[in-house]
Amino acid sequence: MDVVELAARIQAMSDDALDRLVVERQAPAQLGSTFDLAEHLLTDPSISQALRWRSADELVALAAGASTPRLDALLLGVDGVAIPQVRVIAAAADAVPSAPIEPAVESAIAPQMAIDEAIKVSELVHRIADAPITLRSRAQLPAATARALAAAIDAEPGQLEERLEPAALAGLIDRHDGRLRATVDADAWLAAPVPDRWFALASAWLAATPDAAAVAAWSRAQFPLADAAVLAERERQHRQAERLGLAHRGALTTLAADLQRDLEAALPDADQPDGAAEPDGARTSGGTGEPGGTARAALAAHVPPATASVYLQPDLSAVAPGPLEAAVETRLRRIAALERAGIASQWRVTAQSVATGLAAGETADGLLAFLGEVSLTGLPQPVAYLVRDTAARFGALRVRAIDPLAEGGARAQARSDDAQLIRTIAVDRALVSAGPVQTGPHRITFRTSAEEALQALLEERYPAVLEDDAGELVVRVPERAPRRERERNRLVARLRDSGFEVGEHERAWLERQLQAAVRERMPVRLTVITSGDPADIELVPLAVANGRLRARDAGRDVERTLPLSAITKVAGLGVSM
Repeated sequence: MDVVELAARIQAMSDDALDRLVVERQAPAQLGSTFDLAEHLLTDPSISQALRWRSADELVALAAGASTPRLDALLLGVDGVAIPQVRVIAAAADAVPSAPIEPAVESAIAPQMAIDEAIKVSELVHRIADAPITLRSRAQLPAATARALAAAIDAEPGQLEERLEPAALAGLIDRHDGRLRATVDADAWLAAPVPDRWFALASAWLAATPDAAAVAAWSRAQFPLADAAVLAERERQHRQAERLGLAHRGALTTLAADLQRDLEAALPDADQPDGAAEPDGARTSGGTGEPGGTARAALAAHVPPATASVYLQPDLSAVAPGPLEAAVETRLRRIAALERAGIASQWRVTAQSVATGLAAGETADGLLAFLGEVSLTGLPQPVAYLVRDTAARFGALRVRAIDPLAEGGARAQARSDDAQLIRTIAVDRALVSAGPVQTGPHRITFRTSAEEALQALLEERYPAVLEDDAGELVVRVPERAPRRERERNRLVARLRDSGFEVGEHERAWLERQLQAAVRERMPVRLTVITSGDPADIELVPLAVANGRLRARDAGRDVERTLPLSAITKVAGLGVSM
């Protein structure tokens, strides 16, 4: 296949297909036209890069001259036939076919893994929703924040990003403008039953991992051309698949198979894998009347019934014996800190968590009534004392923003009638990073913003609240990122703008290729329009200069001179490496 034929196929792709192509084939951002992209995709380095991601079975098929719809979408093959250049490089790999992939396996632990991961990702989304995170350079999480989030779900900090990825793919968290925030869709997702939450995560992950079967069967031998970076990525995807209950012992699980069928059934007829229309009712699989019904129902059978009760202990801990009802969990989260996420969760009532609830509009009587109602062990005296004591001290330290120009650079202040409290804060070494400076017996200033000063004080268990310039208590409004359409690679827009007709960027490409043809005395077939209808001619280029082509007409054995602007179609050009 030559560049022109490949460029024609690229131009015929949908925007989504073209986006997947340029991302997965890692096309350089500086390419200026469809021809440039086609030329790049046929180079040995580009093909070698693409084959590093391919499984042993795919390499064997390509080496034999065959292709698959997946490989065709990456332009490693066309219409089920491997591109010749790809076949040569794949054959050099000497890949050995892997053992036949097992059919979907029935796994007893996969549903439990799926439930556990849905709950733990929910906890991460909850924490991000409660406190959006300011990112460091290169959009990285601050180290202390990453450790805290990882500890909340009993994970290694180094694997936190891969735990967050399914939530990002599902559109539940957003990483833009230097901040990590929950999206406007997060609250409804958090209030949904566990099977629905899992479905959103798993279906988004599957959509982003079209070779899930190869990922499920991951081993180093499965990807013989992979370098260290590719192997690390495949291993990461394999861990994600196992956590989501989609892979077990080297194969996809029946849960994954149910989900794949559900997703295929939900596609429009034109997008069905075999192009066949589905019978009536197929798209609402499992008889549930909604997409994903079979997989959701299969997982729901393993989810313990939701409970509205906890075991409240004198040590201020609370243990939920199963998944909490959404309304109970939402309110408990406002007044208690989650210590262990899972099917059975553990919480702790602290002065800071109670103060957070009071700042959100709760009252001491309301909190005690709620805890007494949900507790299976009554209301322990230490819990009641903590709530009443925190409520009595609540608001004793009021934080507000101030003008840094009038305050020598200070951006926030805290005031209290308790002079001893102010003196304690001024010498508290844990607050050094906030820059506290006592400016009076009842006043102290901070270098940080009012919100940052408040958070620092709360972390050290000071009874701080935020007030506005009028002295009114500020009730925080949850911040949510907007729903975003998936951003396509910028190269897609540039290629669409450049068009396919020979002109502008294509003329520069054409001129380079004709000059190469001059050096090689290589004949080309052109469609030209000079006056009247288009005409097809075969020429041997002799020179290209000043926007004109001088060539010998092979059919008539005469020289002709044509303006490059008259050329509308080209065939027969080789690929200059």
